Amino acid sequence: MAKLSVIVPAYNAEATLRTAVESILSQQVPELEIILVNDGSADGTAQVCHALATEHSCIHVITQKNSGICAARNRGLEAADGEYIAFCDDDDLFWQDALRLLLQTAEDTRADIVRGGYELLRQRRDGTFAEQPHPAGAACTIELGKSGSYRAFLENSGPQFVWNALYRRTALLGLRFNERCSVGLEDFVFNAAAYRRISKAVYIPQVVYRHFESAQSTSCAHSAQALLGRIRALEPWMEAEYHAAQRWCGPEEMQAVWKDRRAQAVTFLMHQLRDAHAPGPLRRMAWRTLREVLAPYPGGMLDILHDAGHNKKQTMALLLYQMRLQKLYDLLPVGKDSL
Repeated sequence: MAKLSVIVPAYNAEATLRTAVESILSQQVPELEIILVNDGSADGTAQVCHALATEHSCIHVITQKNSGICAARNRGLEAADGEYIAFCDDDDLFWQDALRLLLQTAEDTRADIVRGGYELLRQRRDGTFAEQPHPAGAACTIELGKSGSYRAFLENSGPQFVWNALYRRTALLGLRFNERCSVGLEDFVFNAAAYRRISKAVYIPQVVYRHFESAQSTSCAHSAQALLGRIRALEPWMEAEYHAAQRWCGPEEMQAVWKDRRAQAVTFLMHQLRDAHAPGPLRRMAWRTLREVLAPYPGGMLDILHDAGHNKKQTMALLLYQMRLQKLYDLLPVGKDSL
């Protein structure tokens, strides 16, 4: 059995895949397994995959018809043999010694999940990439039955992506990416579902990963279809977040955490609709859907604003949402929206 399996879904990544894989190989992790899942690429990705597998015996290739990143990651999870699992996008990089640091932290603390800091570079209109600064949180731990605030853990560890984390494979048995979320939010849904089943998680602020958000990234909505995919994902996202919070929080913290999670949903959708210049009918459908998704859960929208600790821009977004004037959010300066 391998110590670590790194799952790399690859789609039309002929130009970037080798660099991403080499960043994993350079970690010098013993008993390493790399699983490349070629998701029906139409360029030379298949050739790159097989060339890498020929050069390195630790690399295994899976080929499937184009089914999306969730299906590709799920194929990787089914094939993974490692004690621990990590994910890498086909155009990203692990920092030097990052995987060894995550592994050592997991073994020292016996954590089921270890999260690290990350660096985000967003593509400009001219094709170059600019770093998007975001402060690292403080190191923290949550463990069932012991001290540690779930709310503080979420605030410190930041947006719940999968590529800056390490997972104990036995803690993920049976857990898969929700394929309804193939064009966004899949990481958030997966991690919230993971927190429902684990007993301990650790966050370390050291940067372990460099993520490139290209103009074609699934993080960006370029079409009505992409936006609809995000709207459909709101229900499983909020369901997973609510049940994860129930597992970790007492009544008082539960109320605060759920305020935060609902606020995240409101501001996420506002950013998506603004950045995509969504037309009126789609906007109305999106907000109607979010209100319907949140309706079964406790708490009204006004209490999101009470003692929630949001920044000024988030507070304005929530006020506009409560007043049903979401379109006015488009008039705010874009600036550097945090993820």
